[in-house]
Amino acid sequence: MNVGFYSDPLQYDHRDIDAQKRLVAERCAGLGWEIPKLLEFMWDAPDFYFDAMAQVHLPAWSAGRVTLVGDAGYCASPLSGQGTSLALVGAYVLADELAKAGDHVTALTRYEERLRPFVAANQALATENPGQPASDESMAAAKDAIAL
Repeated sequence: MNVGFYSDPLQYDHRDIDAQKRLVAERCAGLGWEIPKLLEFMWDAPDFYFDAMAQVHLPAWSAGRVTLVGDAGYCASPLSGQGTSLALVGAYVLADELAKAGDHVTALTRYEERLRPFVAANQALATENPGQPASDESMAAAKDAIAL
């Protein structure tokens, strides 16, 4: 079972699995479809896992000659379903800019300029549109990011 819900940071005992299950049950109470059955199965699950889904938002992905790619720089969270795509497109754009630029400063600046709209659109999938297909805006941003 994979259930997610939006919340401010929760205070709970990270070692108390029953308390974690109660949190999930409370947050998902009243949801329809198959959720009541899934919550029932949750109580007997021997491998229950509970943790925060998070995104990475950094003001810059590079410092000097070091830059971040993929989840290290701009994790969209598993709720977006875009982690692999972001990492691959990011690596592609970074390699392209390094190949075209005469210096790493120019390459890293262009990498961020090209990729930030694509990252923002994909991060929005987890917070504004969870579980839905990529928007036309996200697809357009991807095309712009990888355009040569």
